[in-house]
Amino acid sequence: MFKILFADDEAKIREAVYDYFTAKGVEVFLAEDGGQAVEAAENNDFDLVILDVMMPVLNGLEACRRIRKLSKAPILFLSALGEERDLLGGYSSGADDYIVKPFPLSVLFEKSQRMMRRYRGVNDENLIISGGITLDKNRFKVLSDGEEITLSSKDFQLLEYLVSNKNIVLSRHIILSRVWGYDFEGDDRVVDTHIKIIRKALGENATAIKTVVNVGYKFEEAEVNEQK
Repeated sequence: MFKILFADDEAKIREAVYDYFTAKGVEVFLAEDGGQAVEAAENNDFDLVILDVMMPVLNGLEACRRIRKLSKAPILFLSALGEERDLLGGYSSGADDYIVKPFPLSVLFEKSQRMMRRYRGVNDENLIISGGITLDKNRFKVLSDGEEITLSSKDFQLLEYLVSNKNIVLSRHIILSRVWGYDFEGDDRVVDTHIKIIRKALGENATAIKTVVNVGYKFEEAEVNEQK
């Protein structure tokens, strides 16, 4: 599970980011000002630090300088200040990237995921992330909301095929030919049995696998309400 520090003096933004990221399986530590952010960085190891620029006690720039002395984790700035000199000031203080407010939570999350994966040394080509589900094709591991779940090799292949074809209706026949092979001679209802196993393992994320009556299945990424 990735762990981030998010510092912003606006309660609504903190709450929105906390709800969105935790729903995606990320552990989030919150700080209301730059001083709290530095203290949190002194006592925890984070995969990413996200700082608002304009904060009380210590502004984001000074907090960034101090945190950079404590940690090599990537630091991302959020700010309503979007002039060139503002961006340059952020980078010179030790930040790795900069997002100008307002921003969609989905964009912040995707950028954060990429920064954390690079920091952790995870190869993006071998990773599939959709909603709260993460598949590591290199290690044949599946995470549901950050928690590793146990799947057989065949169930992993089936889930990978569904996620890789997100929002596409897949008939049982197509699933059998792609996952079990064209020479499979068993009953196509074997797909239903394996879907039940996968859904049980995924817990709350099981709702992403939709049944298409008289046809087969479709994977849809669960939607999270976004706030700005």
